[in-house]
Amino acid sequence: MGVAATLERFAATMPQADSDQISVAPVRLFGTRGWVAYHPDREQQDKRRELGLPPLLDLDLLDTLMYLPLDQPVPLPSLTPAALRRLRRVPNGAVTWTSSTVTRRIAPPVMPLVAMVQATDWAHGLRAASRFAMYCRRFMVVSELPGDEQVALAEASFYGIGVAVRHGETLTMVLEPEEFTDWQPTAAWWWFTEQVFRGTVRSR
Repeated sequence: MGVAATLERFAATMPQADSDQISVAPVRLFGTRGWVAYHPDREQQDKRRELGLPPLLDLDLLDTLMYLPLDQPVPLPSLTPAALRRLRRVPNGAVTWTSSTVTRRIAPPVMPLVAMVQATDWAHGLRAASRFAMYCRRFMVVSELPGDEQVALAEASFYGIGVAVRHGETLTMVLEPEEFTDWQPTAAWWWFTEQVFRGTVRSR
């Protein structure tokens, strides 16, 4: 069983996971290679496939889109010229137009649950996992704990990073990741969901 399959099976056992509604996608972000377990928004993903919409990675565009209510027409005069210029760049189907309104038709395609990184070096693993702190829970996978386990786990706990030990195809959680309580529906968070969605497209 590969790393992604092992992580997917493991992530499905976590408290916030519904095992029939969880997937894992590889990501390369912030100079780090990892995996993100997520709940897919099936309706959004089906819509994007039907329309042939790629992941949207323009942060300014996402910032504009997130202030438009989903499926609710917005009068064009209420938008700034810069916002209108950005919206006219979106792929067909992401928004719909009339002579007087624009309507957003898409939303974040996934709900990230937990980011997972593999680490051969403890300090490097902590740094890599920390890069996902704004977006979801985090844990790192190691083959063994450092010699001074208590000190190492206390350090990981301080940063809110969980730790799992991998033996072959088995993962054992030795430190639960901190709950993700500071979630904000920002443009940066939407951008992160698009990056995860891109990972799902690449891995098909």
